[in-house]
Amino acid sequence: MMAGHNPFGRTEERYGANRHPGLPWGYWLISSTSNPGGSPLIDEDGKIWQSVREAFWVDRLGFPPKQFTRSQHVLEFIASYLAIADGRFVEPKEHIFDIFRGDRHLAEFFKLFLTVAGLLSGAQGGLTPEGRAVLMMLIATRTEGDADDEVGMRWIVANQTVEGRRERDDAARRVQIDEQVAARMLHRFTTDTIGGMPAIKLIGLRITREIPVRSTMWSATWPVGHDHARNRFYAWLVERIDRWDDWSAMVIADGARALSEHLMKLAFCDRFIGERR
Repeated sequence: MMAGHNPFGRTEERYGANRHPGLPWGYWLISSTSNPGGSPLIDEDGKIWQSVREAFWVDRLGFPPKQFTRSQHVLEFIASYLAIADGRFVEPKEHIFDIFRGDRHLAEFFKLFLTVAGLLSGAQGGLTPEGRAVLMMLIATRTEGDADDEVGMRWIVANQTVEGRRERDDAARRVQIDEQVAARMLHRFTTDTIGGMPAIKLIGLRITREIPVRSTMWSATWPVGHDHARNRFYAWLVERIDRWDDWSAMVIADGARALSEHLMKLAFCDRFIGERR
């Protein structure tokens, strides 16, 4: 399968000549145990692999075996990129998002990388038959943690942070606990979504002639998928829960913009205090 002169292990034979293009990549691997699908797996050349992903990473892409333990986020990124290029697994509107945050050179390099690897079509930019087979394999072999984020742009955005999944999950759990405490307050901040975007709202009690009514006094939104950034900001707000009533009074007196400007000043003030420590 692997040609020594080619880092991607490609031969002149196109994928599909001896492969079923409708099946996931690696379907030809055979389990060497009595447990169907269990590892280790054996390929057609007698090589032994602990997983289909390992066979793809090492024997197909040509990366060193010792790097496989750090490959999962790269493979998840490839899966999400292929899903966006394919357009069948994610919404077409995701094409408008900037996957590489404006880095045009990195975007061109990664597209060229997948094209040379034989997963993208150079002419159309869509998936080759092998690219679709790889995408199906990567989706089918996702871990429980990665499966929490839908394949595509949502996974990419969720992982555009220096913090890992454990830290993001812990932050989300803290938000749930903090919101239970804040629910007893007359004026409170709460997490929500607005138009599908993660949001934070300031909910206040408005007294009418009939009955008291809770209403949104102030809100802020983040781009789709940036739930963790929203949660981090909510944690910052909870640390100042004693100020919530005063901030609500500020909105009532001077409008929502006054609170936005005030929070921005506080955020930068805290930042500079932290740098002096």
